[in-house]
Formats: sequence, C-alpha cells, structure tokens
Amino acid sequence: MRAPGDLQLEQLLQPLWEYLAVSAAPTAADVIFVFGCADYAVPARAAQLYHEGHASHAVVSGSYGRLTRGVFDRSEAHVFKDCLVDAGVPEASIVAEPVAANMLENVRFGMSALSTHGLRPRSALLVAKGFVMRRCVATFERQFPEVEVHPCPPVGQLRAALDRSVPAFAARLVAEVDRLDRYAEKGDTCAQAIPAWVRTATERISAALSVSPT
Repeated sequence: MRAPGDLQLEQLLQPLWEYLAVSAAPTAADVIFVFGCADYAVPARAAQLYHEGHASHAVVSGSYGRLTRGVFDRSEAHVFKDCLVDAGVPEASIVAEPVAANMLENVRFGMSALSTHGLRPRSALLVAKGFVMRRCVATFERQFPEVEVHPCPPVGQLRAALDRSVPAFAARLVAEVDRLDRYAEKGDTCAQAIPAWVRTATERISAALSVSPT
C-alpha cells in the first residue's frame, strides 16, 4: 500500500527524474556497456539491444553495491552476465568485470577489461538505472572522450524505476544531483550546467522529506 504523501512526492520527483534519466535512440555501436546494480531491467535492456543488432559485444562491470551486498551470491557482473546468457546472448560475446565498486571504476575497469580481450571500442551504448544515466555519460566524457556514447536505460516511467520506498528514492535522486557537482569538482566527470529548475526541484524535495513522517 502506498503511504500518504507518496503521490505528491512522486510529482515533485518528475522534473528531477527527467533531468537525470537521459536517453537516446539506440544506434550501431561497438559495445553495450552495462553498469551493475540490483535492477534486473538493466541486463534485460542490454539483451534487447544485443538481439536488435546494435552491438556484437557487451561488457558488464560491478562487484557489489549497497543494494546487492548480502543479496547477490556473486558479483553484479557475474549475475548480470548469467542474465544475458539466459536471454540468449552468447557467452563469448560478454566480458565480465567483477571488481569495480563505483561508477568511475566501472568505466575505467570495464574499458580495461575490454582491452584485455582485444576490444577497443570507439562507440558504446550505456545501460544503467535511469537516474544515473547522466552521470554515466559525464564519466565517459571525462575519462574516455574519444568514445562516442549513447545512454540507453531500461524503457519506463519514474514509477517503474522505484527500487526502494518513495522517500528513500527521492533522497537518492537529490543525492545524485549532489554527486554530479562533487564528482565534477574531483575531475571524475565532466561538469554539468545544472539548470535552476533542477536546483529548485531538489530544494522542494528536500523540504518535503524534512517534514515527512518517519
């Protein structure tokens, strides 16, 4: 059952979601780059892109995260690789990178794993949870600017992407905007010109969360 106030909070989240969950039409690319997480819609989307003929190889990167540690019995990379194989993607077409513990490592270690397998992509379709897609693109643009990337998250609206309670999801999206700022300052990602309306949305969400019942 939905808690009182969840619908109002979702409405506040919508503009923030639209800013963070960037997407592009899939196109021909050298590789499908899959970011590990707890959402099985991610490998399902990657398998779809493979079967549609957009790329001949996929790389899956990730060890364990906050939502998968103690839940997955193997690394996110290995769990998602099995998902891809079960969906009909040939095992020989998949590179698994099971060490990366954050997005910067996903990108760096994933590209290194591809190179180890003799693959040096110049283009990639990026598949991850919707709300991290802007940061995925910004990380690639900073770390591997020579690689043309296209964000291709699972298709679906905000409600379909909820992977925790609405208040917790709202707090996570606010934190994602903060990460765009902080990681750009560190040099991990390309700086984002975050619009004023996004800043306003984060302020409204934070205010709503501060008065929400615990």
